[in-house]
Amino acid sequence: MSPTEFAICELGLMPYRWQAECLESIALQPETGRPTVVSAANGSGKTTGLVGIAVAWFFHEYPKGKVVITSGSFNQLKNQLWPALEAQSRGRRWKVNSGGSPLTITTPEGGRAIGFSTSEANRAEGWHPTIGPDVDPVFIIVDEAKGVSDEIFGAFQRCTRKFQLWTSSPGEPSGRFHGAFFKMSGLYWTRRVTSLECPHIPEQKRERDKLELGEDSPLYRSMHLAEFTSLDGRVVLSPESLERAFAIQPPADASGEKVAFCDFAAGGDENSLAWRWGNVVKLHAFWRDSNTTQARREFRQHFTTCQLHQGQVFGDADGIGNVIIKDFAEEGFRVNEFHGGIPARDPVNYANLISECWIEALRDIERGKVHLGPREKFDPGLFEQLTTRRLEWDAKGRLRIESKDDMRSRGIKSPDRADAYVGAIMCGGRMTGAMSSSDVMDTGKNDFHTGHVTGF
Repeated sequence: MSPTEFAICELGLMPYRWQAECLESIALQPETGRPTVVSAANGSGKTTGLVGIAVAWFFHEYPKGKVVITSGSFNQLKNQLWPALEAQSRGRRWKVNSGGSPLTITTPEGGRAIGFSTSEANRAEGWHPTIGPDVDPVFIIVDEAKGVSDEIFGAFQRCTRKFQLWTSSPGEPSGRFHGAFFKMSGLYWTRRVTSLECPHIPEQKRERDKLELGEDSPLYRSMHLAEFTSLDGRVVLSPESLERAFAIQPPADASGEKVAFCDFAAGGDENSLAWRWGNVVKLHAFWRDSNTTQARREFRQHFTTCQLHQGQVFGDADGIGNVIIKDFAEEGFRVNEFHGGIPARDPVNYANLISECWIEALRDIERGKVHLGPREKFDPGLFEQLTTRRLEWDAKGRLRIESKDDMRSRGIKSPDRADAYVGAIMCGGRMTGAMSSSDVMDTGKNDFHTGHVTGF
């Protein structure tokens, strides 16, 4: 029985056309010798709708077989694939272990699937049939393959496998996964899947992402067009884009929330304070002071001048900021802590929270959602800092911003003013989980259908 027939007749599913094509290519591997490699849009259904079906079909055809699965995201295996396989196990008497690492499935006939983290390279070696390739063959699956190292792929090369499947959303144009589509394309059966081929992804989301991220942005091209994108020397926001933003900025609307962000410094870096009232964002002050006590007092004076209250002020709580925020609390003024190194709200696409904030805030500027004020009054230092920080891919194929150490190695100073400006844009309701204007807009016409929640 072919994988597509199995999905329809045994699982009661109706695969999309691209899923059926990929499934059939897996079944043909003993004849073609070409592993299946799929680059698919985010949310396309590649994990449950392709990998899950392929595993169930394999055990149907080879109940004593061995399935070895690794992923650039172990959470993807634990929270998506294994629950899908557990649901398919009903009536098949599989024994499913979904706790801890490795994840396992055992069939009544002695077949076994194992799912593990890519950091455990020793588990990627030594997989071979015990009885014979037609009785207990090996099926190797690499999910979120863009984040898997060449060493892991090399370890799998030493295994005796009958079937092989690599799937992922695309990322940086380098590495083994990318090479399967380009310099080594003749050795693989490849398929690129856009969000247009996935009916469950609404057109509204595609258009909204296009507007918010930009049709030519690497994240949009990766998320929806399944394209590999190069970021060599690419800045988060180009000077040309920032110049255009002044021409398309919206009228000032200060009827939304009031938020401020402090970037604390010591020594040669700058203390910086920016605020946002509705969609109006302003760099209020920046200064150098190696005495943190004096700097804290000056921040308090600026809070009073700007009529800022507790709950409205956020501050960088990493490094020296942690001490300063605690001192503020002892004085009776609570500053909301911001930790840029923690996981992003969207951990699939962004390496950490500060990267997500920088990229999304500058996209808001580029798309005309932020009132910047007159071009001639915009701080030149802030302009430079907003337009010199580069984009990068991390080891898992997620977007991140260039580190400050790397910026210094290029002769660029710490972007303290830009950090405060970005923080003022991103913090507030959208950071604390309060309902945002974009959330409300999606609900249709109702009493809350207004853009005044956060000013955007």
